[in-house]
Amino acid sequence: MKKTIGIDLGTTNSVAAIKKVHTEVIKNSEGEQITPSCVTVRKKAMRAPEFIVGRNALEWLQQEPENTITAVKRLMGRNFNDSEVQELIAGHGLRYKITSHSKGSTNSLAIHAAGKEFTPDEISSKILEKIKNDAEATLGDEVDTAVITVPAYFNDKQKHRTRTAAALAGLKVSRLLPEPTAAAISFGVDTVSGDEGCTVLVFDFGGGTLDLSILTISGGQIIEMGKGGDMWLGGEDIDSLIIDHVLAETAREEEIDDIHSLIENQELSRKNRFLAELKSSVEKSKIALSDRTETFIEIFGLLLDEDGDAFDIEVELKREQFDAMLAPMLASMVRLVRDVISGVHFTDDLIDNILLVGGSSRIPAVIKALQDEFGEKKVLLHDRPMLAIAEGAAILSHRLGDVVECPGCGGEVAREKDICPHCGFDVDAHMVDKGLIDIVHTVAHDYYITLENDERFLLVEKNTPLPCSSTEVFQLINVEQELVHMKFHNVVNDKEESIGDLWLGIDDTDVLDEVEKIPQLEITLSIDENNLVSVEASLLEYPSVGISGTLSRGKADEKLFLSLEQSINDANKKGYDEFVVIDLLRRTRSILHTIRGVVDSVTGEVDESLYKQAEAKITKAVIIAESGETTYTKIYYAEAMIDSYGMLISPALKTRISKRIETLRNVDDDGSYDQTIKEQQKLADILNEPDLDWVHLLMTIEKAVEICHKTDKIKAAQFGSAIDKLIHLLMKGEESVAMEELLQKTMPEVNKVLDAQDRAGMEIHTDLRK
Repeated sequence: MKKTIGIDLGTTNSVAAIKKVHTEVIKNSEGEQITPSCVTVRKKAMRAPEFIVGRNALEWLQQEPENTITAVKRLMGRNFNDSEVQELIAGHGLRYKITSHSKGSTNSLAIHAAGKEFTPDEISSKILEKIKNDAEATLGDEVDTAVITVPAYFNDKQKHRTRTAAALAGLKVSRLLPEPTAAAISFGVDTVSGDEGCTVLVFDFGGGTLDLSILTISGGQIIEMGKGGDMWLGGEDIDSLIIDHVLAETAREEEIDDIHSLIENQELSRKNRFLAELKSSVEKSKIALSDRTETFIEIFGLLLDEDGDAFDIEVELKREQFDAMLAPMLASMVRLVRDVISGVHFTDDLIDNILLVGGSSRIPAVIKALQDEFGEKKVLLHDRPMLAIAEGAAILSHRLGDVVECPGCGGEVAREKDICPHCGFDVDAHMVDKGLIDIVHTVAHDYYITLENDERFLLVEKNTPLPCSSTEVFQLINVEQELVHMKFHNVVNDKEESIGDLWLGIDDTDVLDEVEKIPQLEITLSIDENNLVSVEASLLEYPSVGISGTLSRGKADEKLFLSLEQSINDANKKGYDEFVVIDLLRRTRSILHTIRGVVDSVTGEVDESLYKQAEAKITKAVIIAESGETTYTKIYYAEAMIDSYGMLISPALKTRISKRIETLRNVDDDGSYDQTIKEQQKLADILNEPDLDWVHLLMTIEKAVEICHKTDKIKAAQFGSAIDKLIHLLMKGEESVAMEELLQKTMPEVNKVLDAQDRAGMEIHTDLRK
């Protein structure tokens, strides 16, 4: 029978566990409980790249560091231009290459290994794939579903990427569980029942993050009261502090002016061996100082000085020195804890315990800093800090699974059954009495939408219980606006982080023709229990005109959206005339439909064919706008001639025009720019035939009618009357003096209206206002 497991997808290490009668950590294929979150990509001639994951990948770190990815969790859902990512690149510890993705926007990120580009999702999926395969081998059953833990402070984009990684690994995610909540479950706080209750602050200090949550446990519920932390503060940063110390001490002892340059100038294989050995030695020394008062970092004969002579690294590190190095970091941690407590308006006496989990929480200075601040009795260290989160995830996955294991006999019982069919044990009563029946999650960050003039509007406030939704009504900028660009972002530690965009193209222009006041747009932002966001938007007066979906998040679709947005901004700067703007708007709405199919909403995979098609459409739209050779207005003009004045056109000529319209429309959708221009000319040649001169004149007056209908209804009526009189005279088949007099009176006024319209130009509006 298919199994469901809990997975702690960690920055440095990952762990899987399963809940039967008891919770068990699942050993990997190497026989270990912990799998290093490390992936090596090896290039294979004429074959797909090979992925080596876990302990074996760490062994490749010395030989191929440029192809070995560690701490990928820190890059999940991140932008290449994030200051933290740039600092990581500028540092001396990163051996693999990071750039923006070639098929993504600046809000994307690509890892380069073995000559190929990979997203952090794809690398993470390889870790999950190994965990899944190893679990299946150990359990002897298929594993298809998992509860996967994520930092409580992860934003929507990061959680979306985690789900994508799971989908790529062939796993269904039954819940994305905040890591502190998982840790609390492992501590056993979920067994509080009846009228009992307690409030705990979980301090989860792992390899890559400090994650904080205040949880209230009462009446069979765990309620998230508040969250906080730092996504760039973890064991990796402590390692960096020690590495800096070791290199500084070595430079002083060996009288080296610039030790970083010396390392960089070493022969490649020597440099790689040294850096891998340094990282390993530093990690061991950090762990050793949890039990000892001093340790040594020793690396013999790997580095050569400027004369080519080998020298040794021998640095003693005492716990007092280590504690002094950590002091600023510890002060920052305590401040973050204080921020979370004050953020929910709690006092210290309302916190029953501070629960410590994560490998880095074992550091004595970390424990002491919290004990000094909150009291020794209040601070509890988990006896399995590196396994706790996976265990908590396993317990929840068991409760969410299709079957549970009977505590009475160990047999499997379907989730919907209250009584075990094998032994009669009351499973439902046991679950209610002994375990958690509900988790109330809360929003991790404030959610905003960007309005006109870069104004921010708060849609959902941090710590709102999940699931939740917020509906607000906004105004479009202009009565004829056909595009709306909705931009959403979080505020994390007082810093804005984009979580994605959504575009709405109002295809039904007949709706806009009926609207006399500026339309209103109703937007609903919904967040589910996994903190995943979806958006619905529709015109308030016409609900059928709208869109719903998830947000673009830095991948190929967002790159295309940004390219499209740039073309609109350029058009506004150049002040194109009405016909060019109308044509560009029509193309833009068509392009939006194409872009929405480019990225698979589940796996994140890119449809290369649609991507190229959308890219070509954008390029073509820009060229046509710059050239002024607008297709849509030519087609619209020709169709309007037939619809309005077909009685003045011979049947044969109407047939020729209709065929040319259809051919041009097909070529315009699928053909190249040159093919489109060629078909435009063929239609223009027919429309320039002398038999249509009077029709063109009538179309000119009709254009003035359309303009004046909005600005001067009396003049519009006068022009309309002139059209009716001209048609009447033309149908009689004679060009009379009355026609000439009518034209002499009408056309100067018509030309004034058209000239004013041409000078005005048009702007493409995409913003909203409240």
